[in-house]
Amino acid sequence: MRKLVVIAAVVAACAALILVWTAARAPDQPVRARPATQAGEPAAYAYLCDSQDQKCDHWFVVTSGGKTWQLTDAVKGGHVDLTADGRYLAYQRAGDGRLVVRDLVGGTVRAAQEAAPGVATDLLESRPTLLDKGRWLYVSYAAVQDGVKEPPGFVVDVATGRTMWRLPGDTQLVELDDDGSRLMVAGDKSFSVIDASGTTTTPLPARLRTVEATGTLAPNGTGQAAQVVSRNFPAGGADIRPARLVTIDTGTGKVLHDVRLSLPLKDRSGICDVSQWSSSQEVLLSCGTDVLFHEIVFRVDTRTGHYTKAGETRPPRSELIELVRAAD
Repeated sequence: MRKLVVIAAVVAACAALILVWTAARAPDQPVRARPATQAGEPAAYAYLCDSQDQKCDHWFVVTSGGKTWQLTDAVKGGHVDLTADGRYLAYQRAGDGRLVVRDLVGGTVRAAQEAAPGVATDLLESRPTLLDKGRWLYVSYAAVQDGVKEPPGFVVDVATGRTMWRLPGDTQLVELDDDGSRLMVAGDKSFSVIDASGTTTTPLPARLRTVEATGTLAPNGTGQAAQVVSRNFPAGGADIRPARLVTIDTGTGKVLHDVRLSLPLKDRSGICDVSQWSSSQEVLLSCGTDVLFHEIVFRVDTRTGHYTKAGETRPPRSELIELVRAAD
Protein backbone atom coordinates (compact mmCIF):
# COMPACT_ATOMS: atom_id res chain seq x y z
CA MET A 1 0.00 0.00 0.00
CA ARG A 2 2.88 2.34 0.81
CA LYS A 3 1.73 5.29 -1.29
CA LEU A 4 -1.15 7.39 0.05
CA VAL A 5 -2.75 10.04 -1.65
CA VAL A 6 -3.39 8.87 -5.14
CA ILE A 7 -2.88 5.57 -7.00
CA ALA A 8 -2.55 6.30 -10.71
CA ALA A 9 -3.99 3.93 -13.35
CA VAL A 10 -1.77 2.39 -15.99
CA VAL A 11 -2.95 1.92 -19.55
CA ALA A 12 -5.14 -1.14 -19.00
CA ALA A 13 -6.83 0.35 -15.97
CA CYS A 14 -7.49 3.63 -17.80
CA ALA A 15 -9.06 1.77 -20.70
CA ALA A 16 -11.31 -0.21 -18.39
CA LEU A 17 -12.40 2.91 -16.53
CA ILE A 18 -13.19 4.77 -19.75
CA LEU A 19 -15.40 1.87 -20.84
CA VAL A 20 -17.31 2.12 -17.56
CA TRP A 21 -17.76 5.89 -17.98
CA THR A 22 -18.98 5.41 -21.54
CA ALA A 23 -21.61 2.94 -20.35
CA ALA A 24 -22.80 5.23 -17.56
CA ARG A 25 -25.79 7.56 -17.74
CA ALA A 26 -25.46 10.50 -20.12
CA PRO A 27 -25.28 13.89 -18.37
CA ASP A 28 -28.60 15.13 -19.73
CA GLN A 29 -30.59 12.18 -18.35
CA PRO A 30 -32.45 12.69 -15.07
CA VAL A 31 -30.91 11.40 -11.86
CA ARG A 32 -32.80 8.45 -10.42
CA ALA A 33 -31.60 8.23 -6.86
CA ARG A 34 -31.43 4.85 -5.12
CA PRO A 35 -31.49 4.48 -1.33
CA ALA A 36 -28.08 5.24 0.15
CA THR A 37 -28.30 2.18 2.41
CA GLN A 38 -28.83 -0.26 -0.42
CA ALA A 39 -26.04 -2.81 -0.86
CA GLY A 40 -24.93 -3.66 -4.35
CA GLU A 41 -22.07 -2.80 -6.66
CA PRO A 42 -18.73 -1.08 -6.13
CA ALA A 43 -18.39 2.45 -7.47
CA ALA A 44 -16.68 3.56 -10.65
CA TYR A 45 -16.69 7.19 -9.52
CA ALA A 46 -18.55 9.79 -7.48
CA TYR A 47 -19.31 13.34 -8.50
CA LEU A 48 -20.87 16.71 -7.69
CA CYS A 49 -22.46 18.38 -10.68
CA ASP A 50 -22.89 21.97 -11.79
CA SER A 51 -26.25 22.02 -13.52
CA GLN A 52 -29.58 23.82 -13.10
CA ASP A 53 -31.42 20.65 -14.07
CA GLN A 54 -30.14 18.45 -11.23
CA LYS A 55 -30.07 18.72 -7.47
CA CYS A 56 -26.34 19.10 -7.07
CA ASP A 57 -26.06 19.69 -3.34
CA HIS A 58 -25.46 15.96 -2.78
CA TRP A 59 -22.87 13.57 -4.17
CA PHE A 60 -23.89 11.06 -6.79
CA VAL A 61 -22.28 7.62 -7.00
CA VAL A 62 -22.02 5.77 -10.30
CA THR A 63 -21.50 2.03 -9.92
CA SER A 64 -19.26 -0.21 -11.99
CA GLY A 65 -22.42 -1.40 -13.75
CA GLY A 66 -23.48 2.13 -14.70
CA LYS A 67 -26.23 2.68 -12.12
CA THR A 68 -26.47 6.01 -10.29
CA TRP A 69 -27.59 6.73 -6.74
CA GLN A 70 -27.53 9.77 -4.50
CA LEU A 71 -25.53 9.94 -1.26
CA THR A 72 -28.21 11.68 0.75
CA ASP A 73 -26.77 11.25 4.27
CA ALA A 74 -23.48 13.10 3.64
CA VAL A 75 -22.72 16.71 4.56
CA LYS A 76 -23.74 18.79 1.57
CA GLY A 77 -20.77 19.71 -0.56
CA GLY A 78 -18.32 17.88 1.72
CA HIS A 79 -15.39 15.78 0.56
CA VAL A 80 -15.58 12.06 -0.16
CA ASP A 81 -13.06 9.35 -1.01
CA LEU A 82 -13.20 5.93 -2.66
CA THR A 83 -10.87 2.96 -2.43
CA ALA A 84 -9.17 1.96 -5.66
CA ASP A 85 -11.51 -1.03 -6.06
CA GLY A 86 -14.56 1.16 -5.53
CA ARG A 87 -15.90 -0.89 -2.65
CA TYR A 88 -15.54 1.59 0.23
CA LEU A 89 -16.71 5.19 0.35
CA ALA A 90 -15.69 7.66 3.09
CA TYR A 91 -17.51 10.90 3.90
CA GLN A 92 -18.76 13.10 6.75
CA ARG A 93 -22.26 12.19 7.80
CA ALA A 94 -24.86 14.92 8.15
CA GLY A 95 -26.59 15.23 11.49
CA ASP A 96 -23.94 13.95 13.90
CA GLY A 97 -20.94 15.07 11.80
CA ARG A 98 -19.19 11.70 12.16
CA LEU A 99 -16.68 10.50 9.59
CA VAL A 100 -17.99 7.21 8.22
CA VAL A 101 -16.90 4.48 5.82
CA ARG A 102 -19.63 2.77 3.80
CA ASP A 103 -19.18 -0.69 2.30
CA LEU A 104 -20.94 -0.27 -1.04
CA VAL A 105 -21.10 -4.03 -1.60
CA GLY A 106 -22.01 -5.25 1.89
CA GLY A 107 -24.11 -2.23 2.82
CA THR A 108 -22.57 -1.71 6.27
CA VAL A 109 -21.50 1.70 7.62
CA ARG A 110 -18.72 2.14 10.19
CA ALA A 111 -18.23 5.44 12.01
CA ALA A 112 -15.10 6.93 13.54
CA GLN A 113 -15.41 7.29 17.31
CA GLU A 114 -13.86 10.74 17.26
CA ALA A 115 -16.39 13.56 17.21
CA ALA A 116 -16.16 16.30 14.63
CA PRO A 117 -14.58 19.57 15.82
CA GLY A 118 -17.07 22.17 16.92
CA VAL A 119 -16.65 24.33 13.83
CA ALA A 120 -19.28 24.87 11.15
CA THR A 121 -18.69 22.88 7.97
CA ASP A 122 -18.75 26.08 5.92
CA LEU A 123 -15.72 27.29 7.90
CA LEU A 124 -13.75 24.03 8.21
CA GLU A 125 -13.68 21.17 5.73
CA SER A 126 -12.89 17.59 6.69
CA ARG A 127 -11.02 15.60 4.06
CA PRO A 128 -11.19 11.81 4.44
CA THR A 129 -8.68 9.55 2.68
CA LEU A 130 -9.02 5.76 2.63
CA LEU A 131 -5.84 3.69 2.93
CA ASP A 132 -4.92 0.03 2.46
CA LYS A 133 -8.15 -1.01 0.71
CA GLY A 134 -10.30 0.65 3.34
CA ARG A 135 -8.57 -0.64 6.47
CA TRP A 136 -7.48 2.82 7.62
CA LEU A 137 -9.08 6.24 7.36
CA TYR A 138 -6.90 9.36 7.38
CA VAL A 139 -8.74 12.57 8.21
CA SER A 140 -7.27 16.02 7.62
CA TYR A 141 -8.84 19.46 7.88
CA ALA A 142 -8.70 22.62 5.77
CA ALA A 143 -9.89 26.05 6.89
CA VAL A 144 -12.26 27.70 4.42
CA GLN A 145 -11.55 31.22 5.68
CA ASP A 146 -8.77 33.01 7.51
CA GLY A 147 -8.72 32.90 11.29
CA VAL A 148 -10.08 29.37 11.59
CA LYS A 149 -7.66 27.00 13.33
CA GLU A 150 -7.17 23.66 11.60
CA PRO A 151 -7.23 20.68 14.01
CA PRO A 152 -4.46 18.10 13.61
CA GLY A 153 -5.11 15.18 11.29
CA PHE A 154 -5.61 11.67 12.62
CA VAL A 155 -5.72 8.03 11.49
CA VAL A 156 -8.63 5.74 12.33
CA ASP A 157 -8.80 1.94 12.39
CA VAL A 158 -12.01 1.52 10.36
CA ALA A 159 -12.92 -1.85 11.90
CA THR A 160 -13.04 -0.46 15.45
CA GLY A 161 -13.53 3.25 14.80
CA ARG A 162 -10.64 4.04 17.18
CA THR A 163 -8.15 6.82 16.52
CA MET A 164 -4.74 5.11 16.25
CA TRP A 165 -2.52 8.10 15.47
CA ARG A 166 -2.81 11.84 15.84
CA LEU A 167 -0.50 13.86 13.60
CA PRO A 168 1.65 16.75 14.82
CA GLY A 169 0.29 20.18 13.90
CA ASP A 170 0.92 21.57 10.40
CA THR A 171 1.91 18.18 8.94
CA GLN A 172 0.43 15.86 6.35
CA LEU A 173 0.43 12.09 6.32
CA VAL A 174 2.92 10.76 3.79
CA GLU A 175 3.05 7.05 4.54
CA LEU A 176 1.47 4.51 6.89
CA ASP A 177 2.89 1.02 7.33
CA ASP A 178 0.55 -1.82 6.40
CA ASP A 179 0.12 -2.87 10.02
CA GLY A 180 -0.40 0.71 11.19
CA SER A 181 2.62 0.60 13.52
CA ARG A 182 4.61 3.43 11.92
CA LEU A 183 3.85 6.53 9.92
CA MET A 184 5.72 9.27 8.11
CA VAL A 185 4.48 12.85 8.13
CA ALA A 186 5.81 15.92 6.33
CA GLY A 187 5.69 19.66 6.95
CA ASP A 188 7.08 22.56 4.96
CA LYS A 189 10.68 22.09 6.10
CA SER A 190 11.03 18.56 7.48
CA PHE A 191 9.55 15.09 7.59
CA SER A 192 9.20 12.81 10.60
CA VAL A 193 8.94 9.07 11.16
CA ILE A 194 6.75 8.20 14.16
CA ASP A 195 6.42 4.82 15.87
CA ALA A 196 6.04 3.36 19.35
CA SER A 197 9.62 4.36 20.23
CA GLY A 198 9.05 8.05 19.48
CA THR A 199 9.60 10.54 16.67
CA THR A 200 12.61 11.00 14.39
CA THR A 201 12.62 14.26 12.43
CA THR A 202 14.78 14.93 9.37
CA PRO A 203 15.12 18.29 7.56
CA LEU A 204 14.06 18.36 3.93
CA PRO A 205 16.76 19.36 1.43
CA ALA A 206 16.70 23.04 0.50
CA ARG A 207 15.22 22.48 -2.95
CA LEU A 208 12.13 20.89 -1.37
CA ARG A 209 11.71 23.68 1.17
CA THR A 210 10.53 26.22 -1.38
CA VAL A 211 7.20 27.29 -2.78
CA GLU A 212 8.19 25.63 -6.06
CA ALA A 213 7.97 22.13 -4.58
CA THR A 214 4.51 20.81 -5.41
CA GLY A 215 2.60 17.85 -4.09
CA THR A 216 4.01 15.84 -1.22
CA LEU A 217 6.78 13.33 -0.73
CA ALA A 218 5.95 9.90 -2.13
CA PRO A 219 7.92 7.10 -0.42
CA ASN A 220 8.45 3.72 -2.05
CA GLY A 221 8.93 1.74 1.16
CA THR A 222 12.59 0.96 0.50
CA GLY A 223 14.18 4.17 1.70
CA GLN A 224 13.44 6.54 -1.18
CA ALA A 225 10.88 9.30 -1.60
CA ALA A 226 10.22 11.49 -4.65
CA GLN A 227 8.67 14.90 -5.15
CA VAL A 228 8.07 17.22 -8.11
CA VAL A 229 9.45 20.76 -8.31
CA SER A 230 7.55 23.15 -10.59
CA ARG A 231 9.04 25.64 -13.05
CA ASN A 232 7.72 28.71 -11.29
CA PHE A 233 5.11 28.94 -8.57
CA PRO A 234 4.72 32.55 -7.39
CA ALA A 235 1.39 34.13 -6.54
CA GLY A 236 -0.61 35.55 -9.39
CA GLY A 237 -0.45 32.64 -11.81
CA ALA A 238 2.63 31.24 -13.48
CA ASP A 239 4.10 28.29 -15.30
CA ILE A 240 3.69 25.48 -12.78
CA ARG A 241 4.56 22.62 -15.10
CA PRO A 242 7.09 20.25 -13.53
CA ALA A 243 10.72 21.24 -13.97
CA ARG A 244 12.53 18.65 -11.84
CA LEU A 245 11.97 15.39 -10.05
CA VAL A 246 13.87 15.13 -6.77
CA THR A 247 14.47 11.81 -4.99
CA ILE A 248 15.74 11.74 -1.41
CA ASP A 249 16.98 9.18 1.09
CA THR A 250 14.27 8.93 3.76
CA GLY A 251 16.85 7.95 6.35
CA THR A 252 19.08 11.00 5.97
CA GLY A 253 17.03 13.47 3.93
CA LYS A 254 19.91 13.77 1.45
CA VAL A 255 19.23 14.14 -2.27
CA LEU A 256 19.78 10.94 -4.26
CA HIS A 257 18.73 12.21 -7.69
CA ASP A 258 17.67 15.57 -9.08
CA VAL A 259 16.70 15.30 -12.75
CA ARG A 260 15.22 17.71 -15.27
CA LEU A 261 11.77 16.98 -16.69
CA SER A 262 10.60 17.82 -20.21
CA LEU A 263 7.10 16.38 -20.22
CA PRO A 264 4.95 17.34 -23.26
CA LEU A 265 2.49 19.55 -21.36
CA LYS A 266 1.33 22.61 -23.33
CA ASP A 267 -0.81 24.18 -20.63
CA ARG A 268 1.21 26.32 -18.22
CA SER A 269 -1.08 25.24 -15.37
CA GLY A 270 -0.35 21.56 -16.02
CA ILE A 271 0.63 20.67 -12.47
CA CYS A 272 1.95 17.16 -11.80
CA ASP A 273 2.23 15.02 -8.69
CA VAL A 274 3.91 11.71 -7.89
CA SER A 275 1.03 9.28 -7.65
CA GLN A 276 2.99 6.09 -6.96
CA TRP A 277 6.19 4.16 -7.56
CA SER A 278 5.93 1.63 -10.40
CA SER A 279 9.34 0.11 -9.60
CA SER A 280 12.36 0.85 -7.41
CA GLN A 281 13.57 3.42 -9.98
CA GLU A 282 10.39 4.65 -11.67
CA VAL A 283 7.44 6.77 -10.55
CA LEU A 284 4.09 7.56 -12.11
CA LEU A 285 3.34 11.26 -12.46
CA SER A 286 -0.32 12.31 -12.74
CA CYS A 287 -0.52 15.59 -14.65
CA GLY A 288 -3.48 17.88 -15.14
CA THR A 289 -4.37 19.65 -18.36
CA ASP A 290 -6.45 22.68 -19.34
CA VAL A 291 -9.55 20.43 -19.28
CA LEU A 292 -10.97 19.90 -15.79
CA PHE A 293 -10.46 16.31 -14.51
CA HIS A 294 -8.47 15.36 -17.61
CA GLU A 295 -5.19 13.75 -16.52
CA ILE A 296 -2.21 12.30 -18.33
CA VAL A 297 -0.02 9.76 -16.55
CA PHE A 298 3.71 9.48 -17.30
CA ARG A 299 6.14 6.81 -16.16
CA VAL A 300 9.40 8.56 -15.26
CA ASP A 301 12.87 7.21 -14.44
CA THR A 302 13.99 8.91 -11.21
CA ARG A 303 17.67 8.65 -12.24
CA THR A 304 17.47 10.11 -15.74
CA GLY A 305 14.12 11.87 -16.13
CA HIS A 306 13.32 9.73 -19.17
CA TYR A 307 9.57 9.30 -19.54
CA THR A 308 6.93 7.31 -21.39
CA LYS A 309 3.20 7.97 -21.47
CA ALA A 310 1.47 5.40 -19.28
CA GLY A 311 -2.19 6.36 -19.61
CA GLU A 312 -4.84 9.04 -19.82
CA THR A 313 -8.17 9.62 -18.09
CA ARG A 314 -10.92 12.01 -19.10
CA PRO A 315 -13.95 13.33 -17.20
CA PRO A 316 -16.91 10.92 -17.51
CA ARG A 317 -19.37 13.76 -18.18
CA SER A 318 -19.53 17.51 -18.48
CA GLU A 319 -20.73 19.97 -15.86
CA LEU A 320 -18.79 18.47 -12.94
CA ILE A 321 -17.44 20.55 -10.09
CA GLU A 322 -15.97 17.64 -8.08
CA LEU A 323 -14.95 14.16 -9.17
CA VAL A 324 -13.48 11.20 -7.28
CA ARG A 325 -12.40 8.23 -9.33
CA ALA A 326 -12.29 4.78 -7.78
CA ALA A 327 -9.11 4.01 -9.73
CA ASP A 328 -7.18 7.07 -8.50
